[in-house]
Amino acid sequence: MDRNSGSNLNVQKIDRSPSTSSIGSHGTVDSGRSTASTNLSSVSSRRRKGVLGRIETGFRSVFRRFSRPRTSLTEMEAQLLSATTNYTREEVLQWHKQFLIDNPNGYMTRKQFISMYKSLFPRSDAERFARHIFRAFDLDNSHTIDFREFLLGLSITSTTNSIKTKLEWTFNVFDIDGNGLLTRRECLEVIDAIVRYYLSSESGTHNSNNDSIVNLAKRSMMTIFDNVSQNPADKLTRSQFVEGCLKEQFISQLLAPTSNTVLINTQSTFDNHSTDSKHVL
Repeated sequence: MDRNSGSNLNVQKIDRSPSTSSIGSHGTVDSGRSTASTNLSSVSSRRRKGVLGRIETGFRSVFRRFSRPRTSLTEMEAQLLSATTNYTREEVLQWHKQFLIDNPNGYMTRKQFISMYKSLFPRSDAERFARHIFRAFDLDNSHTIDFREFLLGLSITSTTNSIKTKLEWTFNVFDIDGNGLLTRRECLEVIDAIVRYYLSSESGTHNSNNDSIVNLAKRSMMTIFDNVSQNPADKLTRSQFVEGCLKEQFISQLLAPTSNTVLINTQSTFDNHSTDSKHVL
């Protein structure tokens, strides 16, 4: 999930050359909607864990002071986003401008988020995939994504971040009920959606090996549960999930690719594991 693939925003328009636009220290540029401090303070405890939790905690303390509508982005906010993400100040402003073109209200609803993915990948099961990804972008659990959340998610999923950071973020994709623990059922559902989405978006058709690759991914995910502290577990914490994924090369490569190519060498990985294939579920 590279930062250039997660949106219908015109990425080609985002230029790394110095921006000619400027704003004063008290000036504003267009951004998303107003959110009261009570909304920011209602972030669930699971969002405070790990790297994302530390990011959110820092932003809550700053953004709660701003009562202005989020159709305006201050210089301070732009600088904070630049410091927290992999983007320069100029890129933050350009992303923000394009975000408002596609989302004039300053935020994206779940329906809009799903529609975006469906338009990008009409031949894949994008709706099912997007429902799970939306959960990770929606840091404050408001059922919408504002510009700040959008840019943080885009940055974290970029190839410049470490595999561990990406996996900590991906935990939220798998945590369907939001209780901070992953069950086997949750992991089987989400890994199935992710693999089928990637395979169909790459080929556009159903390949005879698709089901086998999906089952391989499910087996690898269940191995993480089985190997927790040398004792099979039915639930995973964030740290256990990250540690387990790092040990499972196929899952790590799938969830946190280190290049712009998704499912790198998936077919060869499948071939290497096909001799001990089992049926999952």
